[in-house]
Amino acid sequence: MQIIPAELKHLEKLLNLIEQFYTHFNYPFDASAHRKLVAYFLTNVHLGSIWLVLSAEKEIGYIALTYGFSFEFGGRSAFIDEFFISEAYRSAGLGALALQKMQQKMEELGLNTLHLQTESYNTRAKRLYESLGFRDLQRATLTYLK
Repeated sequence: MQIIPAELKHLEKLLNLIEQFYTHFNYPFDASAHRKLVAYFLTNVHLGSIWLVLSAEKEIGYIALTYGFSFEFGGRSAFIDEFFISEAYRSAGLGALALQKMQQKMEELGLNTLHLQTESYNTRAKRLYESLGFRDLQRATLTYLK
């Protein structure tokens, strides 16, 4: 298992994985809008990066990082905005390996912290994240949508 940075040449495979993620969580998915959004993101590296999760050279998931800066956490940070492993590859430890590899890349990416969220009902995911050293800081995320 490995993770590699996604590039524009991976757009179609990436969109397929993103659609699977949105379908899994019943989020609205607009293929045309996502194609434009992901292409824009991939060509503006200051925004973040998307990492393809590969198993035996096959794309089985992805991790989308958005970059920010935190005074509280001492500098550059990343938010794991989306993390997905295809259903056929779950429960084999590949998600944990992918996150560990992402943690190992933090220094290379100049990151001090990685943040993530999970749905409040997804206790299985929360246990996985906590087993990898992520901590619930007991804060609420509030969102303003225009």
